[in-house]
Amino acid sequence: MCSPKNGFVEVRLESRLEQSVAHALELDPRVRAYRAQPFTLDLSTGERLAEKHPIKPSGAVYYTPDFAVDLDDLQIVVEVKPSAFVQEHKALLESVREALRQQGLRFIVITEADFTGHYLRNAQLLMQYLAQAAPSLPSWAAALQARDPHVLTGPVTQVLTGDVPLNYQLAAGVLLGLIKFDLVRHLFEHMDFDIVPAFGSLSAFEVIRYEQ
Repeated sequence: MCSPKNGFVEVRLESRLEQSVAHALELDPRVRAYRAQPFTLDLSTGERLAEKHPIKPSGAVYYTPDFAVDLDDLQIVVEVKPSAFVQEHKALLESVREALRQQGLRFIVITEADFTGHYLRNAQLLMQYLAQAAPSLPSWAAALQARDPHVLTGPVTQVLTGDVPLNYQLAAGVLLGLIKFDLVRHLFEHMDFDIVPAFGSLSAFEVIRYEQ
């Protein structure tokens, strides 16, 4: 996946759920950067390895987290797994949590249950605009920026006007914090919902709970 937040580098992901979480990290304004499979932890010693030893030592128990996420003042280690896996491997995940805690790192587990409604589908669509057309977003949103924010309220197809396609305006406006809609209740592509001014806030994308 191409990652705008990490300088448009390619991020290697191993599952559809990991891709969904990566989309959420990309759009989350609290996230400064993130890395996939950032290091390997030897649970038998608590040692954090930049890479695995060519020959695994006897007794070593290796664990590689899915993401390391940099917030403004904190680094979070993130594991992404289906709910069924989490239920079956509670002891393993707790041993990982304790090993990371001893190194001063917070550990959270994200499952499909952390995302509700249409959020992931909307994040997927908005990521396509962000990854493929980031330089065009300001021009697509120019008409919105020129208007009084308080008039940007009502049915999306009535509020958005002008020559720029409505879906382009909507994507640009949401990604730039000019307008917002309920990303859980409504689907971007249906264009059948109300929008309201966002006043520069991207808080609609703050869906991951980092305080687990």
